[in-house]
Amino acid sequence: MGALHRSRRSEGGAKPNDYRRYVNMSANVLGYEMHSVGDSHAYELLDSEEILFRRFSPAGDDERQMRELVFDNAFLGRPFDVICRCKRWFSDVVLSPYIKHQAENIHVAIDRASGRLVGYLTGSTGGEQFEKLQYNMVRRQVISLAASLTMPWTLFDHSSRLFAVHVIFKGESERPRHPHAGVHWHYQVANDFRGQGIGRKLLERFADDAIDADFELIWAEVSSYPGKPPEYFENRGWSIFDAKPTEVFGNHVDFPVETLCITKPLSAFDTSIYTA
Repeated sequence: MGALHRSRRSEGGAKPNDYRRYVNMSANVLGYEMHSVGDSHAYELLDSEEILFRRFSPAGDDERQMRELVFDNAFLGRPFDVICRCKRWFSDVVLSPYIKHQAENIHVAIDRASGRLVGYLTGSTGGEQFEKLQYNMVRRQVISLAASLTMPWTLFDHSSRLFAVHVIFKGESERPRHPHAGVHWHYQVANDFRGQGIGRKLLERFADDAIDADFELIWAEVSSYPGKPPEYFENRGWSIFDAKPTEVFGNHVDFPVETLCITKPLSAFDTSIYTA
């Protein structure tokens, strides 16, 4: 499956790298270079006896389980249905840009005993070009939801209406600034599998992709609140690039929430053999 890829020349200062294991450069899509994971690497890697770490499989059940996981965790680690009941729509907003255009940068964690997907990471090496594509896709989805909520049969879903209106009118103003260079990531881990290093291993797998593609910086947007203050991320080696208060959770929380942009040099990751 193809994915948007930003040339390392546009990153200004990316270092050369002579090991490139997973990507094959091919066609040109929407003005971006397209690359795909070679067949021999489609389902690689076992990192532990309990958890299988591999790349996303579009042919299997990965997408459905990712949709369930993101919806169950999006409200500061809790189900998002108190804010927006439209599970399919919400998971489309969060996941579709990556599944459609950056599938090679999706990594999943599978519990071997049950076959359950217990974690995933979506990442982008597409830079600002991918972000513009993502923004346009998300905005279309949000506007479609807001329009549908004006119909009589959905007027009862007041919370979903408020969420859509908030994203339309305040979403961009509540986003922190982020670097123009580098790659970004987002991950989710099931509540009952947290504390086992699954998120860290998913992140190091993606960092390996980014290093192979000659990037030097990695960043993410994360939520910060009293239970997970900025120091939580700083103590784990991340720098706070910018922060913006957000009201996206509305009156569902009685404490302040900020969206942080956190950054870290890729040289901080030990990823040469996908172990951590």
